[in-house]
Amino acid sequence: MNVKELARLAERQQLSEEHSRQELLDHLRNIDPEVAALAEYVFDDQSDAALWLTRSVITLGGITPLQALAKGKREDVPRVLNGILYGLPE
Repeated sequence: MNVKELARLAERQQLSEEHSRQELLDHLRNIDPEVAALAEYVFDDQSDAALWLTRSVITLGGITPLQALAKGKREDVPRVLNGILYGLPE
């Protein structure tokens, strides 16, 4: 599975179940372990990290972090995560 497929899968699923969220993070760890680890570190919770990855983010132009990764905007996702970690406005 690549990041584009993962973004589409997340769009189709509500990710309301813990299992789905864990599965999303497992896939992202294989695709981009640095982003997955940073999201988990910032949110200190796998479920919250997975939810953030699938919610639109204003500083990413209103798209989800997974969509940003799929569109080749990989550098933007850690930038936003670091902003959250250090208390910069999102």
